[in-house]
Amino acid sequence: MAKTPFLWLGANRARKWPVGDKARLLDKAAQAGLPVPPGAILLHELFDLLAAEGVIDVQAGLVTAVDDAWLHETLYESIRFPRLDAPAIVRAAFVADGAAQPGDPLYAPQRAIHLTDPAQLAQGLCRVWSSAPAAAGLRRDVLVMEMVAAEAAGTAVIAPAAPDAITIADGTTLDMPPLRRFARPAADLPLFAQRLQMLLRGARRTFGAGAWQVDWLDDGRICWIIQVHPR
Repeated sequence: MAKTPFLWLGANRARKWPVGDKARLLDKAAQAGLPVPPGAILLHELFDLLAAEGVIDVQAGLVTAVDDAWLHETLYESIRFPRLDAPAIVRAAFVADGAAQPGDPLYAPQRAIHLTDPAQLAQGLCRVWSSAPAAAGLRRDVLVMEMVAAEAAGTAVIAPAAPDAITIADGTTLDMPPLRRFARPAADLPLFAQRLQMLLRGARRTFGAGAWQVDWLDDGRICWIIQVHPR
């Protein structure tokens, strides 16, 4: 295993670590060339390292930064975490004894932070680390991803020999036939739905047989995967 306590999404290294599906499947999607916002998995090993070195303080499950600037310096200067250009979101990817913790609530508003600001970085990471439930063998893996300015968002459920079942954030639902291998989306579909249909074709190819839920965001140009899990 690599010594750096983070994994860049798309590096195809999450499969070598005991991370949960939330992190592993995003890494797999990005490695396959599907559009995943730039980001990384901050491994539980980083949390342990920061606690052991005194950079963070953990008391009764509450995590605080001893010094915001120290945490920022450790992340960017000591372990050489890549700098993200855009505001980012920080999300839990916890897993305990092989069982993933519940995912983000559907369409929950995400709090964007500027990673260049030591106070925002420390507050965002500590807020997520502190949200960890009490569980045996809990891993506090964390996803850090660039924020997508969504014009449309929702979930899609894909399954063998079934239409793609789409739920849009405004409550609208629709079924779309799976896009064949070389086919183009129908021209009368909304543009975001055309991009989504192509995205789901790639998801089927990447994740294989079975039923999958794909959470997506469309920024008017690209339809992004932000979460995948088996149904």
